[in-house]
Amino acid sequence: MVREILKKLGGLMTIMPISCTFTIITALSMAGVPPFNGFLSKEMFLTAMFDAHQADIFSLSTIGYLLPIVAIVGSIFTFVYSFKYVHEIFFGEYKAEALPKKPHEAPKLMLLPTGILTFLVVLFGLFPNILSESIIAPAVRAIAPFADAPDVHISHWHGLTPALMGTLIVFIVGFILFKSVEKWISIYNIQPEYLTFNYYYDRGIQLSSYISNKITQSYMTGFIRTYLIYIFGFFIIMTALTLFTHPVSVAFNNISDIRPYEVILMGLILVSTFCIVLAKSRLFSIIMLAAVGYSVALFFVFFGAPDLALTQLSIETISTALFLLCFYHLPKMNRHDENRKFKIGNFIISICVGIGVVSIGLIAYGNRHFDSISKYYVDNVYDLAAGKNMVNVILVDFRGFDTLFESAVLGIAGLGIYTLIKLRDKDKDGGEEHEETIK
Repeated sequence: MVREILKKLGGLMTIMPISCTFTIITALSMAGVPPFNGFLSKEMFLTAMFDAHQADIFSLSTIGYLLPIVAIVGSIFTFVYSFKYVHEIFFGEYKAEALPKKPHEAPKLMLLPTGILTFLVVLFGLFPNILSESIIAPAVRAIAPFADAPDVHISHWHGLTPALMGTLIVFIVGFILFKSVEKWISIYNIQPEYLTFNYYYDRGIQLSSYISNKITQSYMTGFIRTYLIYIFGFFIIMTALTLFTHPVSVAFNNISDIRPYEVILMGLILVSTFCIVLAKSRLFSIIMLAAVGYSVALFFVFFGAPDLALTQLSIETISTALFLLCFYHLPKMNRHDENRKFKIGNFIISICVGIGVVSIGLIAYGNRHFDSISKYYVDNVYDLAAGKNMVNVILVDFRGFDTLFESAVLGIAGLGIYTLIKLRDKDKDGGEEHEETIK
């Protein structure tokens, strides 16, 4: 019986019944028809529009009376195109010869997400208060934390309210326009194309795309040094704005005494850094960079952190070897735009970044609003974790989860590198076999 009725109806409804069902339910929800959740959303939207004139912002007490009219007119056309969309696609005359391909039901994996959303449309429409206390009320409290506790209760019937009257107007006028669409749709043909919202929307998209491409091409030069200049420049500007707009102070209380060998070690780091900047050989630059890293490891030794010193030595040794290996295989490219102006700009940015980092460090040291957590570690490292090596206890016990996930990241990276190496070996073997086959 149902199949015969569907055949009489014709259209794609008989070929795509599941898609047709999902579309009808969601289209009715868009049109604001009960009992779907779109009706509840439309009611609350119209209620907010009718109450907008009470808001004491943007002169809504006067022009706010226009908002319900605009909302109702927009809802009427939403009602019309929702019904027309379903009617034209699924209830129209089936013209197989006019279609480029034979229509069929969508695959199950494509129907699944649509089915879930359709089910939620029906569920929240029939039981609108499922998420009232778990999501909606906390969201309201987060937006307005100083307001009274919200009493969130959603229902289909709120009495004879202005919003309900607006909904009835939408249904009546929308249904009349839908049934008489053949008579008034020709009005659109009278209107010039350049006076439609679609025209200005399309032109706006084209213009924004053109401007975006021009802007992107202006700063995307393809050189990493240029992108670093952008990053460092933004850092300098934000640091300067913060320093000049907020009162800050620098305190040098409780600073340890600087020992002579620390001064010598700092001088070695500075000399190595200047050598990196002035070096004309890649090998010499890498050696000076390693000297800076090994000097930092010596600082850890002087400050009583031998485990950090060993870690720094290991990382510095590996990174130096990798640098040597990478730079050995890199091509000798010509230097790009290294004139006097370019070098002076880099020098100024480097100095400003250094001053900014030092300033932030001094300000952070001199403006502590609470005691450092290190005191807690010192007092509880043995009692709570039964360990004497503070660094190991912090890494394994106090910050065990951080260390666990950091180790997981390193493990995943190692697996990725191993996989790339193995794939490269297979490609190489395949290439050799291919060459032998050709021969």
